[in-house]
This record gives sequence, structure tokens and C-alpha cells, in this order.
Amino acid sequence: MISPAARTGRFDLRPGQVLAGKYVVEAYLGGGLEGEVYRVRETRTQVRRAAKLFYPHENPRDTAARLYARKLDRLRDCPIVIQYHHAETLVLDGRRVTCLISEYVDGVILADFVAAHAGRRLRPFEALHLIYPIVCGLEQMHARKEYHGDLHEHNVLLRQRGIFFDVKCVDFYNLGRYSGRRRQDDIVDLVRLLYWTVGGRRWYARQPAVIKGICRGLRRDLILERFPRAGRLRTYLESFPWPEVL
Repeated sequence: MISPAARTGRFDLRPGQVLAGKYVVEAYLGGGLEGEVYRVRETRTQVRRAAKLFYPHENPRDTAARLYARKLDRLRDCPIVIQYHHAETLVLDGRRVTCLISEYVDGVILADFVAAHAGRRLRPFEALHLIYPIVCGLEQMHARKEYHGDLHEHNVLLRQRGIFFDVKCVDFYNLGRYSGRRRQDDIVDLVRLLYWTVGGRRWYARQPAVIKGICRGLRRDLILERFPRAGRLRTYLESFPWPEVL
């Protein structure tokens, strides 16, 4: 008999369920087009990991999983990338499912972090500190001819440490080979993320000049005119005069 989960394509794993005889499911972390991510615990070491399970229909001949794993491996020294460990093959509801095991990072999704703040927005000072490590990470990715491809508030995981943020960008999206267009899309997506973080359209008119100088009305041409590469945006963040923000 085929389970409801198999018919819909979802996995819907339950806490306590054991995968491959060595990982215990603890919690669902999120999902996307390619599959679902769970927090799991290794039975032998009790160490927590993240397990990304790929939907078979989105991963023919393991293409999606292979590309994802190789991207993570090429970016293993990039500080905003979660570290990949290895792959497993699972059998769920009679289906062979590829699972990638990575480090588990305990943090808060950016969308939830912002929602917990007054007015559901961050102050400019805080927002600029938040996007700085992402800018630095994108600069490193692009230097290695890689890109994120799907940067938004549900794909950023963070931990706050004083005025600093430890940031990880998750759920990369494969849109083909690296190109100038892919690099530019990442930059524009990051600017949109900043715009959303400080309150979006409702609060934009009241933002200081430094925020408007980055967001530029969300016009793609104006954003890329000023910040054609992530390094240009990083330099701007490192050198603008603070009185504009205070």
C-alpha cells in the first residue's frame, strides 16, 4: 500500500524515525523545490547533523544531489556555507532517496528573527551589520565562480553575538553555470534582502541615506551601476560615514 506521503512526493518524517540505521530524526527544519531538511542525531556519537533529502522526481540520476554536494565542497572554506560531510542512500516508502549529511548549525531563520522585532523590522545599524558577512561570503563565492541563486529571508540562518552576526546561507539553487548574470542576481537579491529587513516599502522613505544609497529604489540598473560586484558593496559598507545612520 502506498502511503499518503509517497503519493504527494513529501517525506513527512516523524521525530524518532531512524534513517539508514544510524540517524534519528529530531525535527523538520524546512523544505523547498528539491527536497526537505531535517535535524538528525547520530546514534553512535549523539552528534546532531542536518540531513537534506532530495525528492526522487527532482533528482533524476542523482543530478541535483551531486551538483549540490560538489558546490558545497568547492565552497567548504567560505564562512557562510554549511559544511558538507557525506551522502547516504535511504529507502522510504519503497523509494530510493539520496540524503546529504551536513553540519547542523543552531540558529534562527532571518524571517523569524525580524518578525520578533518591534515593527517587524531591524534598525539600519543592525541591518547593515547583518548583511556585511553575507556580502563578504558572496564575494568569496563569486571569486570561485559560484553563486547562491536563491537568497531570501527564509534561506539565511543566523546567530547574534554582541553587535556581530554569525550567518549561514542555506539551500543553494542550481541555475546552470556561473555567469555575470548569476553574480548580478545574487547582488540584487542581497539588496532586496536589506530593503525587506529594514521594513520594506512602508519604511523606505524614512531610511537614512546609507540605506537608500544601497537600495536605490530597488532599481536593478541603478543597484548594479553602483555595485557591479560584491566587493564594491563590501568596500562601501566598510567606509561610509556613520553620521548618516545615527
